Amino acid sequence: MAGKSRKKQKSWKDNKLTWMLIFLNVLVFLIVFSAPKPVFDGTFERYSLSQATATQVWRWVTAMFLHASASHLFFNMLGLYIFGKLVEDKVRPEWFLAIYFVGGFLGSLAFLFTSPASVVGASAGVYALLGAAMLLNPPQKVNIFVFPLPLSLVGAMFVISESFAAYYLAGFGNVAYIAHVGGLITGGVFAFVHDAKQAFKGVLMLLLMVAIIFILAPILSFATGAGSIILGIFDFLVGIVLYGLAWLLSFLWY
Repeated sequence: MAGKSRKKQKSWKDNKLTWMLIFLNVLVFLIVFSAPKPVFDGTFERYSLSQATATQVWRWVTAMFLHASASHLFFNMLGLYIFGKLVEDKVRPEWFLAIYFVGGFLGSLAFLFTSPASVVGASAGVYALLGAAMLLNPPQKVNIFVFPLPLSLVGAMFVISESFAAYYLAGFGNVAYIAHVGGLITGGVFAFVHDAKQAFKGVLMLLLMVAIIFILAPILSFATGAGSIILGIFDFLVGIVLYGLAWLLSFLWY
């Protein structure tokens, strides 16, 4: 109608790079997990990254597309979907790819300085996207914990939890927390290079949210707890689908 404008409806085509990365990660997962065990084991042996294999430069990229389980893939792709779209809407394609891959590289490098273990997964790159997104667009609402929360608040929660885990839980379990922190820092640096004024405002908002987290800790714990339960259900269902598809594809190897 004349005199009125309609808000453009977004589609997957508006975030091609985010969807492309999700597609490639899922495709690699299905190929690897459908493969016979010798091929499966050999893939992780040849394409994961560790201190001993750091000079084999292809591993810095291939390790980012390997995931240890369906749950590992699900949570990384969920983060990529949420934060990738936000960053892709804000920066040029080459910036988006630089944040993702440089964040993955530097996050992995931070891990290699602290552990001789192998590292796989897209999480450092995903955390780099979060680091950029939370500074470039802090008021944006996201539903990662089911309830809509400001991106600055979600980012602050991740900064606190990952920093705490990297310091106190390093060497425990199989999660590369220090790689997550490295990704966050990398994304934050990119945000300052891209738009220093906005990034500075984002830092101020982040500090405010840190204070709010300590004040509203019981309420936020309830929100994140409820969200985690629901995400756990989705994680279980997605795992059934992914492992089921991998089982069906396994017949193509014979």
